[in-house]
Amino acid sequence: MSAVVGVAWTLYGVVSAILFVFSIGFTRYYQDKHDRDVLSTTTTILAVGLSLSCLALLPIDIFLVSSTVDPLTGLKKKWATPDKIENIMFVLQWMYYGHYFLVGFFCFFLIPFVYFYYEERDEVDQSRRDRIRTAFKYTSFFVAIFSVLFLFALFLKPNRPPPPQLDLDYFKKILIESNGEKTIAFVIACLAFLGMLILIGYTAPGLSLFPMALIKGRKKLDLENENVENQLLIVRERQRELEAKYAGNNKVITTRDYRKMQNLEDEERILARRLRGIEEDKKNVWQKVLTFLRPFKVAIGVICFVFSWIIVISMLLTIIDKVSSSVCGRQCGYIISQTALFNPINFTFVNLSKWFPLDYVLMVLLIFYYFLATISGLVNIGVRVLWMNLYCIRRRGTTPQGLLVTAMMLTLSLLALNYTLTSTVAPGYAHFGSQVYCNYTTIREQRDCIDRNEYIIPCDLKAPTELCTPTMSSILIDRVLVDTPFLGLVFYYYQWAFIGMFFIGSLVAGFRQPRSNVDGNDVVEDLEHQGLLSASSSQDHRSIS
Repeated sequence: MSAVVGVAWTLYGVVSAILFVFSIGFTRYYQDKHDRDVLSTTTTILAVGLSLSCLALLPIDIFLVSSTVDPLTGLKKKWATPDKIENIMFVLQWMYYGHYFLVGFFCFFLIPFVYFYYEERDEVDQSRRDRIRTAFKYTSFFVAIFSVLFLFALFLKPNRPPPPQLDLDYFKKILIESNGEKTIAFVIACLAFLGMLILIGYTAPGLSLFPMALIKGRKKLDLENENVENQLLIVRERQRELEAKYAGNNKVITTRDYRKMQNLEDEERILARRLRGIEEDKKNVWQKVLTFLRPFKVAIGVICFVFSWIIVISMLLTIIDKVSSSVCGRQCGYIISQTALFNPINFTFVNLSKWFPLDYVLMVLLIFYYFLATISGLVNIGVRVLWMNLYCIRRRGTTPQGLLVTAMMLTLSLLALNYTLTSTVAPGYAHFGSQVYCNYTTIREQRDCIDRNEYIIPCDLKAPTELCTPTMSSILIDRVLVDTPFLGLVFYYYQWAFIGMFFIGSLVAGFRQPRSNVDGNDVVEDLEHQGLLSASSSQDHRSIS
């Protein structure tokens, strides 16, 4: 037993360390090379690493409960006594609670505080103490929101008798948990509720935008060079027309023409910078290496595109199956542990879990893929509120405020991803792992399937809890769905919205033009989004492209 637990937690420690190193590289890759802040950078690194390590708990959780059962007999192993299983679950529970507490601390206090503290840097007449005081004042709004959620969960959530459909050992165990644990679970669910919006708005389209970007690649340098030169000629010709309009007479230039001239000068400067960037890229060795690796990039893009569709098909089959196979239907948010319809992701995980750590590696890769999809969505869409683009996520061009907002969005989305993985993508694997149980009782009322392998069946919600131990992650999620069915319904229909946004993203990705090779093009795109380039020039650019 000690060896199993030791291997699991050692592997988790190694993977968590790797994830934190990755978060360092991620932050340094996107942070602005001219506008950096140590506190904002450190907070972003810790927030991203924390959220990734929190999700990395799930396969460890699954491995530990799966290791308690002997698959040949369908019974618990000798070392897996109730006390030892309870000890394992206790450690897992507080590992989750510790991570969730830190997530709440980052989302409701640290990230807002660092954001507002950095915002006050331009106030030259403020001391550091004044900046801290002002940051605390604005952060108190987020603390107040957290306090309201906590009090609402503690005092206002109604206690209701369980419906007849929940008369199972699994649900009885959930319903008798302490009020404090239910309160914590409810606050976590509220954070996941916000994270679902990010999953729908950014991750879903990102699942198609990311692989299509790999497949399409970037514009060819020669073609891009020709396009930019044509745009530059058009801009300079328009400048000459304006100058000729006022040459040789004493007319005063109008405000409208003056503004037009200013815009044209800005465009000329930006296009000239892009042209220089293209010329530099033509001589760049790295560009030649990327050109050589282009076939491999396309192959990876095709694999990722197929993988995205497998994920979405698995989700679609599960949410359809929930309507007919859920043990309690709408009254518990369509909880399901084993699907009647074939789920390719769940099938793969359940079979790989017999050869740990292969399932762990695949789960980390799946989490990482969702992370890349979310980043792809953020890069392509930007941090928006309705039609307003607040921050653009660019390589070596993201402001400290943009990094902090991105870190919060990633943290919330990965928290919501925990629900999606457990309840939709791989419900059987996430609930019971590879656990099976003997469903045959002898005359002496003893379970014995040594010569009756056909009676050894996968664990589900109807299985006896003394033989099938649910994962702590599934317990935490199902506790929320049982106690607050409304949230369960919202989460269920969010999955439909996620799939819908994926299809929309696939259409957009299919017709989207390849991006520029030049990093400076990101600046042009940002200016165009903010309306700083003239509309006429944008039209000329589109006609040439």
